[in-house]
Amino acid sequence: MSNLIKYATEIAKKLNSKLVVVVSKDEVVENVDDDVKLFFAPRSYATMLESLFWSLEESKSLIDKNLVEKAAMLFQNKEYISTFLYFKGIELDGNAVGVFNLDLLKGILLIELNNSRIQKVLNECAERVKPEVLRAVLTIALNIAQKGREGKKIGTAFVIGDVDEVLKRSSPLILNPYKGHSERERDITNPDTWESVMEFAQLDGVFVVREDGIIEAAGRYLEASGKDLKIKKGLGGRHLACASITRETEAIAVVVSESGDIKIYKDGEEILEINATIL
Repeated sequence: MSNLIKYATEIAKKLNSKLVVVVSKDEVVENVDDDVKLFFAPRSYATMLESLFWSLEESKSLIDKNLVEKAAMLFQNKEYISTFLYFKGIELDGNAVGVFNLDLLKGILLIELNNSRIQKVLNECAERVKPEVLRAVLTIALNIAQKGREGKKIGTAFVIGDVDEVLKRSSPLILNPYKGHSERERDITNPDTWESVMEFAQLDGVFVVREDGIIEAAGRYLEASGKDLKIKKGLGGRHLACASITRETEAIAVVVSESGDIKIYKDGEEILEINATIL
């Protein structure tokens, strides 16, 4: 393990990268060069990944199919590491190096962060929503997905941008808890507001957020039509409503499921899914 980290650090330096992400079930504390920052992925991800590899090893599928599935898993590892670093506050530019220390996978993986799926989605959304606003919403969404509220799993949703059109296509379920408050108290990019956002996330309805991060309302019921809209089976009304509102407006929607998934919708389609339970 120490040799893998050593080699990964050397590779990172040659690539002018300062990021090494370790995926391992073992607890390792290593001294690395001051120029390279070492991150450890949650052990839950390493356990899940190893279980998947074992299931492939024990399957009776043809060898070519087995190799294709393994290649797909390695691709997903690149996407996972990019998403993991994003939620650590890292700008997805340049390269990172992944270190894998599992029974069935030991090695080093190079990740081009700017070519990751999450970075492409962020660039796509930046045309309509400020990147710092989407980062704040996703950070809050991750916290809600992982911890819930008062020990209880909850789901919620944020509709960001094109506020006038969104408000026309929605109605209040409750008195707006943000009405009359200053913009600083409603600025979702201000961490001081996050506690109240997570508290109001327990309410029915969605948050409506301006593209510059100012929360216009909470507890809104979306009235957009979901006719002929295709979403994944098993998803509820919240996902359908949020996908629908993004088809009828220029808004971006972020939906948190009680199961721990986060989905981003744009133009009526899911453009990204994040499994918060392994981040």
